[in-house]
Amino acid sequence: MLTTDSMPNALRTLTRDGWLLFLTRFVRLFAYGSLSVVLVFYLIGLGLSESQTGLLLTLTLVGDTVISLYLTTRADRIGRRRMLIVGAILMAAAGLAFAFTHNFLLLILAGTIGVISPSGNEVGPFLSIEQAVLSHVIPGRTRTEVFAWYTLAGSLATALGALCGGTLAHALQKTAMRPVVSYRVVVILYAALGILLAFLFTRLSSAAEVNSTGERPAFPGTLKSILGISRSRHVVVKLASLFALDSFAGGFVVQSFAAYWFYLRFGVDPHSVDTCAADAESFFGCPGSAGTFQYQSNGRTD
Repeated sequence: MLTTDSMPNALRTLTRDGWLLFLTRFVRLFAYGSLSVVLVFYLIGLGLSESQTGLLLTLTLVGDTVISLYLTTRADRIGRRRMLIVGAILMAAAGLAFAFTHNFLLLILAGTIGVISPSGNEVGPFLSIEQAVLSHVIPGRTRTEVFAWYTLAGSLATALGALCGGTLAHALQKTAMRPVVSYRVVVILYAALGILLAFLFTRLSSAAEVNSTGERPAFPGTLKSILGISRSRHVVVKLASLFALDSFAGGFVVQSFAAYWFYLRFGVDPHSVDTCAADAESFFGCPGSAGTFQYQSNGRTD
């Protein structure tokens, strides 16, 4: 049984808001993982061609980027909780739209404006805002280790979601349910988790807001305030360039299309692909967090 004494020291410092952010990340990444490995199968089952599906997923990622930039750069002024709730509503709305329409143009509209993750990774405004909030509600000396646990929780949630999404679809198909209908159930589950996410974000306290610590948005009405950076812009640009390069490479192997490719090339059923995806997420996610723990133990505490 897990007790306070058996917890890592860093997690003992978590406030109610900190634990809530761990829960929202777990719910969100579970939803992303469950959808990612069945999404292409579902869209093909609706009658879309491979090229239409590729275009739809591309526009979905482009739309997520634009919406995320708009929401995150305004979160400190409009309210972090509000922007997180808006993101969760867009996630639920996109899931419902994908579940109940097969019109290609409507799917493009829903995918572009809403929040859908074809890769199983973070999309939408959530990660940036959550990390800013988490930095406010934890002590500086434990920040690196807390973020390592936060990252690990997301990796495990994605793996579990991929496993559960495929298992659910596989179990439903055994009841003589058509494959496309079984995948639709997973899409509806994704929308339901988006609604749950919105509710959880409403439970964040005022400590999540930037003004609660005496900070004020700087440079009102200027380009710096629109982009959300000022003195740190050089570091942000360098880091953003590295993340962009990593994401560009990852875009060649989007999990949704990788699952479909395994099906076409080797005849692997989606349930088996989900199991492999869950194992891979666990295998590659845990060492990344372990590296952060090692970094912390070597003396980095801020």
